[in-house]
Amino acid sequence: MKNLIVFIGFIWVFFSSCGEPKPTALRLAVASNLQYVINPLVDSFKKTNQGEVEVIMGSSGKLTAQIINSAPFDIFISADQKYPKELAQKKLTLTAPETYARGELVLWSLATNDKLDLNILDLSKIEHFAIPNPAIAPYGKAAVEALKFYGWYDQLADKLVMGENISQTNQFIINKNAQLGMTALSSVVSDPMKEQGIWTTLNPDSFAPMQQDIVILNKVKERGMEAKANSFVDFLKTEKAQNILRKHGYKIPEKK
Repeated sequence: MKNLIVFIGFIWVFFSSCGEPKPTALRLAVASNLQYVINPLVDSFKKTNQGEVEVIMGSSGKLTAQIINSAPFDIFISADQKYPKELAQKKLTLTAPETYARGELVLWSLATNDKLDLNILDLSKIEHFAIPNPAIAPYGKAAVEALKFYGWYDQLADKLVMGENISQTNQFIINKNAQLGMTALSSVVSDPMKEQGIWTTLNPDSFAPMQQDIVILNKVKERGMEAKANSFVDFLKTEKAQNILRKHGYKIPEKK
């Protein structure tokens, strides 16, 4: 009888522990241009929303490939509109893509203290020029457009060093492996970087507008995170979140 009671007790404990699902973190697939703003956004979101948030960062193209291959992400925060639209067309999204911000491209150097005058820039002294890989990073595509706009592309084509994403491109510039480079404005105005080197904005006509979209993915249902994902997307539309984005160099789309 005693053994039976112990056995029943064991079974009760086992099924009790299995019956309660463990809390799951909201998983955000985040484009690397957001590396300095995503943590302030997440911290602000968590002040009014319980539970953990996990950030997986990479180039928009690589994250898209992972999502197509069933990566368990709940939300995709892209550096452009193309990749979220592609996922929506493949019916891998729960919601339609929405534009949350517009980014900007800048020219940046830690290898010189001279003013970066775009009209008299001496490219002959440049051994390496860093940009994100345009095949997988929207900011890289914009950088190639800007290089061609200024008539620099042919002169620099053999000197380009391409980061897998904005983060790696920034490291090329920070470590002076490249004398010049193009990166996101959000990188150079961030607290860790704003005193580093010298930078200048580019002619806004030199690259296509960097409209950046967010979308909730189908995997969110399997993971039981739909409500929390909706809360995060709604949070990005709040004045608090938009002020954080503005502080980090982003422009906010006008409300319709």
